[in-house]
Amino acid sequence: MDYINKIFKTVSIKDNRRIIELYFQELYCCAPLSNKTLSQKLLLPVPIVTAIKNEGIKLGIFEQCGRGVGLTHNGKDYVEQALGFKGIDLCLYRRLAESEQARDAYADALSKKYRAAFDERPVADVALDQAQCTVQTAFRRALLCLANGTLTSRQIVCMGDDDFVSLAIGFLLKELYPGPSICPTHIHVLEMDGRYIECLNRLSERFSLPISCEQVDLRMPLPPHLCGRFDCLFTDPPYTQEGASLFLSRAISVLKEESGLRIFFSFGNKSATEVYFLQKCFQLHGLAIKDMFTRFNEYMGASLLGNKGQLFVLETTERTRALFPLEKRGRDDIYTADRNFRQNRYRCRQCSKVYAVGKEAEYQTIRELKKQGCSVCGATVFDRLHKNGNTDKKQYLPLGHHILADFYNCDPEKLDDVEQIRTFMHEAAVSAGATIVQENFHKYAPIGVSGVVVIQESHLTIHTWPECGYAAVDLFTCGTNVRPWTAFDYLQERLGCAKVEYSDLMRGAYERPSLLRYSETEQPAMRRKKRQRYDASSKWNRRAKSLTDCSVLSK
Repeated sequence: MDYINKIFKTVSIKDNRRIIELYFQELYCCAPLSNKTLSQKLLLPVPIVTAIKNEGIKLGIFEQCGRGVGLTHNGKDYVEQALGFKGIDLCLYRRLAESEQARDAYADALSKKYRAAFDERPVADVALDQAQCTVQTAFRRALLCLANGTLTSRQIVCMGDDDFVSLAIGFLLKELYPGPSICPTHIHVLEMDGRYIECLNRLSERFSLPISCEQVDLRMPLPPHLCGRFDCLFTDPPYTQEGASLFLSRAISVLKEESGLRIFFSFGNKSATEVYFLQKCFQLHGLAIKDMFTRFNEYMGASLLGNKGQLFVLETTERTRALFPLEKRGRDDIYTADRNFRQNRYRCRQCSKVYAVGKEAEYQTIRELKKQGCSVCGATVFDRLHKNGNTDKKQYLPLGHHILADFYNCDPEKLDDVEQIRTFMHEAAVSAGATIVQENFHKYAPIGVSGVVVIQESHLTIHTWPECGYAAVDLFTCGTNVRPWTAFDYLQERLGCAKVEYSDLMRGAYERPSLLRYSETEQPAMRRKKRQRYDASSKWNRRAKSLTDCSVLSK
C-alpha cells in the first residue's frame, strides 16, 4: 500500500506529498518524536502534524510512544522498502542529515579519499563554459541532496557534468550502503562532451557505481524517453540568461510532473540586476526558490568568476512549465563565447609578440595558445593586455512592455456586465497613469464582453468568458511613465480573480547607434557631459537588453 499517498489524500495539506515522506524519514531516524519537535523540523503547524500522526495510527504504521510518536514494525518495513532505507548506515545518515558542520567535515574526508578518481577528469573546454568545481564542492552538492531528503531511492539526473557531481553522489551512496544490498538510487548523466561520458563510464564500472550516461545536446530536441523520468536534478548551466532558461526548460521536461521536486541549480555570482533577471526566469518557469547559497561553489581556474559561484535550491510547483518544449530546438547562442565577440590580446612575456585570442581569431582560448606556445620563441607564458574600447557596440531599446494575463475563477456576473467591465478598464488605465484616447466595448449575445481602451501609450484590451469565469487581458504600454502592473493588480482585484497566469514581454527591441560621439578637439567639460549622458543611456540599454533576452524566453 502507498501509505504516503493515502495520508496525503486524507489530511488537508497545502504542501506537496513530499512533506509526508520527510515525516516518515524523521520518525525512522529519530523516533520517538513529539508533535512539537516534528512541527519544528518539518515547518508544519502542530494541528497538521497531529492529523498526520492520527491517520498513521489508524493505518497501523505509527504508534504512540510515551509523549512521542514512532513507527510500528509495518511502518519501518515501509520506509525501508518504499523510501530506500534498507541496508543504510543509519547513524551516518542521521549525523549528516542533522548537521551542516558534519557535512562539511565529511565532504573534506571524502574528497581526500576519492581525489584520484576526480583527477581523471578531462581538461575543461571553456568554449562550452566548462569550469570544473573542486572535489570538495562536488561532495558538498551530493551532501546537500541528502540534507534535502532527495538522495535515497531516487532517480537523479545530472544535466551536464564536467564537475563529476554524479561521481560524488555515487561515492556517497557507496559509503551509506556498505553492505551487499543493492543501492535503490540511480544517477543518469546527460552530457554533450563525449570525453566526460567515456571517463564516467570507465570510473563507474571500476567502482561499481549506479551511474549511466547519455550523450545529449540540450540545444536540440530531447529524446522522448527522457521525459518525466526523474525525481531530482543537478545542473551548472552556461552563465547566460539564454543558457539558464534553456537548461531550466530541459530540466522541467525530464523531471516527473509533480510538485516538490528539487533542482540544484549552480550559477556564477552576478550583479544584483542580473540576479533579479535570473530569479525572474525562475518565476517564468513556475519554480520556487527554497534556498540560496551565494558562495557555495568553488571552481578551479575560474578567476573571471572569482573562483566562487552561487547555488539555488529550486522546487517545482503546480505552475511549473517548460518555456522551451521538449520537442523543440532551443537557442544556439547559449554559451558565453557565443555572446562575446570581443577578442582579447596577449603578449608573450619572453619575446613580446602579441596574439589575438577569441572568437574568429587564430586561437579561440588562451589554453590553446599556451598549448601551442609562442611561434617565435616557444614560450608558454603570456600577459593579457588591456582591452581596446569599442564605441561601435550595438545598443538596444525596447519600444513597448506587454503583459498577457489569463484571469481564472473570476466573478461571472462581473464578466458579463459590459458597463462594469468598461468602468474597470477605464479605472485601470487611469491608475496606471495612462492617457486615454478612445474606448470601445461590445456585449455579446447571450454572454461575454470584449473591449479596448486606446491610450496614447498603446492599449488595454479584455475578452471575457463568463460561463468559464475566465478573462483574457492584454496590457500593452510604451514609455516609462505608465505602470502596467498597477493596472494588472487593479483588474485582478476588481474581477475577483482567484488564479492568474501571465507572460511578461518586452516588445520591439531595436538597434541604434552609440551615443558616445565627440571630437578630440572638444572642450573637456563638453566631453564630460557627453560621457555622463552616454553612461546613463548605457545603463538603461543594458537593463533593456537583459529584459529583452529574459522575456523572449516566455514567448
